[in-house]
Amino acid sequence: MLYPGIPVRQGGGASDVVRAIQQKLADLRIPESSGGKALEVDGIFGPSTEDAVKLFQAQAVDPKGRALEIDGVVGPMTWAALFRTEIAVAKPESGTLLARVIQIARSQVGVMEEPIGSNRGTEVDQYVASTGLKPEGEHAWCVCFLYWCFMQAADAEDRPNPMPRTAGVLDLWRRAGDRGLLRVGRSAAVANPASVRPGMIFIIDSGGGFGHAGLVRSVQGVTLTTIEGNTTDKTGSREGVGVFERRARTISSINTGFIDVTRTF
Repeated sequence: MLYPGIPVRQGGGASDVVRAIQQKLADLRIPESSGGKALEVDGIFGPSTEDAVKLFQAQAVDPKGRALEIDGVVGPMTWAALFRTEIAVAKPESGTLLARVIQIARSQVGVMEEPIGSNRGTEVDQYVASTGLKPEGEHAWCVCFLYWCFMQAADAEDRPNPMPRTAGVLDLWRRAGDRGLLRVGRSAAVANPASVRPGMIFIIDSGGGFGHAGLVRSVQGVTLTTIEGNTTDKTGSREGVGVFERRARTISSINTGFIDVTRTF
């Protein structure tokens, strides 16, 4: 059975979908194998079904061998583990501006600061200058990198750059809201992972007016492949040393949200 596209949780879900989940749990003898009462297959996602899902999540791993989040919600990762299905990978639609932006961003993977830790370098200076700043200021450049990628893509298509011109992470989030650009906050993204699409910009608020931003290259369930500037390949720091492609972030780890600068609401 195919994943319905949105997480299934207590009090929700089509009866046939809930019944399929319950039947699968019953087939696995959950919670019976742990001494519980047999789960009733009635198509109603109530407390007993939620408890059974949590028990399954505590015992199982996702298709990549990682522990599942124990929340009682059947999201894409739990669904894939329960029904032993592959998790679809969302990729950008070919021929779109966002597809071109991702292609340009990927071409920059491996660019490093010169010298390391200086927020400078031939390519880095170009990223910074694209937002109107002077590279000599040694600015944090994660948003500058994104703006440069969108600028290159827009110029290639002879159209205006849809991304607000700023070097600030939280300023980008605010300006996107002021322009009416599509923003998906963390809670909405966690509730509906399908709302996060390739080409979106993720925003992390790290406190004190600082933050970090990057480009979503693809989405697999709740796992993101991202391309980020001014970061590292391990920690994803906001004060890194180059452009890296990372596969460690999840939707729930993005504490502010996502922006699609090509769409309005």
